[in-house]
Amino acid sequence: MSWATQAPLEELGGPAASPGTVALVGGGPGDPGLVGLRALRLLSTATFVAYDRLVPPELLPLCPRDCERVYVGKLPDRHALPQPEINRLLVDKAQKGHAVVRLKGGDPFVLGRGSEEAQACVTAGVPFEVVPAVTSAIAAPAYAGIPVTHRGTAPAFAVVTGHEDPTKDELQVDWKALATFPGTLVLLMAVGRIRQIATALVAAGKDPATPVALVGWGTTPRQRTVSATLADVADTVERAGIGSPAVTVVGDVAALRDEIAWFDRRPLSGVSVLVPRTRHQAGELSTRLRALGAEPVEAPTIAIEPTREPERLRQRLLAVGEGAYDWVAFTSSNGVAAVWEAIEGLRRDARLLAPARLAAVGPGTAEALGRCGLRADLVPERSTTRGLAEALIATGGGHHATANDPGEPLRVLLPRADIATPALTAVLDAAGWVTDEVEAYRTVPAEDLPTSVRHRLERGDIDVLAFASSSTVRNFVALLGKPPDSRMRVASIGPVTSETCADLGLRVDAEGEPHDLDGLISAVIAAAAHADNG
Repeated sequence: MSWATQAPLEELGGPAASPGTVALVGGGPGDPGLVGLRALRLLSTATFVAYDRLVPPELLPLCPRDCERVYVGKLPDRHALPQPEINRLLVDKAQKGHAVVRLKGGDPFVLGRGSEEAQACVTAGVPFEVVPAVTSAIAAPAYAGIPVTHRGTAPAFAVVTGHEDPTKDELQVDWKALATFPGTLVLLMAVGRIRQIATALVAAGKDPATPVALVGWGTTPRQRTVSATLADVADTVERAGIGSPAVTVVGDVAALRDEIAWFDRRPLSGVSVLVPRTRHQAGELSTRLRALGAEPVEAPTIAIEPTREPERLRQRLLAVGEGAYDWVAFTSSNGVAAVWEAIEGLRRDARLLAPARLAAVGPGTAEALGRCGLRADLVPERSTTRGLAEALIATGGGHHATANDPGEPLRVLLPRADIATPALTAVLDAAGWVTDEVEAYRTVPAEDLPTSVRHRLERGDIDVLAFASSSTVRNFVALLGKPPDSRMRVASIGPVTSETCADLGLRVDAEGEPHDLDGLISAVIAAAAHADNG
């Protein structure tokens, strides 16, 4: 085993954020996967965070619940706070004993004014540290398939601002010198002045046919790239509607995009997917969708709450340990999690379930058992509650039967949600089984859809709706107040969920096979392709 697999995250990320100090932390170019361990460690222990417009939104929930968070972002034409006020805010909070994190998009010292914030700390005598990050100047082109250097083509690159200090009388950027620079020019904050910049470079001798690429929202699911030349880049940008943030690449390496582009060619590149699940489950699905290029739009429609009968659940689990049940059948990964939490609350472990055999409704639930060190003895081919019931019945006919004695009925414990349908119990009861349902957890509907999500749904600005259960379909339609726009495609995890969609007026474009998270993702890909084909 390597040292890396043994070291805890706290050790790899260094010491916690310290009271009375300021950490100038780079949030990277947009993809949260590119954020370093030190940045995550500081965010998770800060008591005050001042953050920018372009930091990955996934980072803020990592802050402690009682951490004060203040937005200090900037747009090209307006700022939430002027830079001098940001400097004073950081110093003031540190002097009051806060563990301060200044979370900045990109790298704090690459055209990010982090050095000015560091100078303010020095002047005030406030200790500080700098946490570098991957700058968008390199990351955005790389995600677009454009290397900033390439052997035989570009031996160097220069990072240049396209938005100089407006208070200065003279321009600092020497466009005449840059026109003869033997390498790649990477321009940040240049979209608004791209016509003037292109004109200046051509006037200084740069070949008008020089390839140019603009990468908007680089490294994020919203990434979009346009290619042009210096001669026509301004008109191309205007037609394409590319705005801030964008990274501009000038040089022959921009022409390599056609050959080695990768990020934009993933199965779900540019596809927006509504993820209406519980907060925990939405995170898992969103992560996998994002890896395929999609833009997950999370809209939690239900929350998982503890059972109202914890003592009854504990007693049933103790009875399992005493051999009172032949089977424990799980119908969801949430049920597995609730049972495992109850087992740990009893200060017991997996051995408590040893006297019984375990059944899982599908591969996803079986995987949840596996994460607890348990193996499902039975997983039906058809991942539905009826399929589970029929598979259970096929194992024993409902009795401990012998040639001369029909024996006692088989007993099964069903730890389920408070709103579980009675179909599973009804089928087993009819076959002579003794079923014992116990509420393992509750599902609580969300109060409303996030405003931003509702607006996107009303505009039809989402490509695919991904449903992982019947309850999420029902809650989603109830929160929306009507069936969604028919232009949006629907992906369902399995037949039960598909039936619920049909009952509520939603056409299912693709159904998962198998009926688990992998199947749902495959269904999303199929539904997205359906949308592309009209």
